[in-house]
Amino acid sequence: MMIQLEEINSPPTFTNQLENKILYSNHSKDISVSYQSTYTIKYVIDGLKHYNYNQQDIKVCKNQYVILNKDSQITTEAKKGTKGLSFFLSPELIQEISLFFTGNSSPVEFLEVTQKTSDHNINRLLKSMAYQYEHKLIHSQKQLDDAFIKISELIVFQQNLVDQGFDKLKVKRHNTKRELYQLITEAKSYLHDNLQEHISLNTISSDIGISKYYLHRLFTEINGITPLGYLTSIRLEKAKNLLQYSNNSILDIAISCGFDNTSYFSNLFKKHIGLSPSQFRKAI
Repeated sequence: MMIQLEEINSPPTFTNQLENKILYSNHSKDISVSYQSTYTIKYVIDGLKHYNYNQQDIKVCKNQYVILNKDSQITTEAKKGTKGLSFFLSPELIQEISLFFTGNSSPVEFLEVTQKTSDHNINRLLKSMAYQYEHKLIHSQKQLDDAFIKISELIVFQQNLVDQGFDKLKVKRHNTKRELYQLITEAKSYLHDNLQEHISLNTISSDIGISKYYLHRLFTEINGITPLGYLTSIRLEKAKNLLQYSNNSILDIAISCGFDNTSYFSNLFKKHIGLSPSQFRKAI
């Protein structure tokens, strides 16, 4: 399978088949365009885009993305200067990946919720793709194909985990699923945005407006990890990144990642990573 890569600067006409294609847009004027598409990942590099889809108004800001399902009319609106990547995935590709992960060939239906968790694996890969394209670092068809397949696999895998969580909760209605998933998305965003702060279940539940007990159950069932366990994982991931790519002291890294003192940080880091922060830095 060869993935096509195209660039547009003005409102697209979409005369070509929109399947297994990446479209880079850098709008030279305000646009409003309607079209029917396949499964689509909409990632905003810069600016803001509005999508009207299935009687939903979805807003996607810089470094955010949304996954839209196939066979519905999409209206896209964006201001001059807005930049983005659109990934158009064929139903056959989605079904093949789903069958590989789940053994189930049933049609896939994604929850159409704006994703704004900046450290999510999918978001990181999308951001990397945008950087590589804008800096002319995509040098081969294989590089393009591999990245496209990786993104496709990640979104199907993520959706499968979400579906498993909802199955445990015995949630059936699609609207209810979307509402609950939106709450958990907001909770994850809150954790990423405030990981330097002292965070408890009370602070998270107050921010998103549900009880801490329900938050704990819902978050754990959908993500396979507790909210505070997830917070620890993203703090440690940030610490690993700083240890590898900065010259900051262990104390500064501990504080910037939300840990009260270096002793606690070092013990927790070694427990989860297998090395102390200083050992990890020397090893890389």
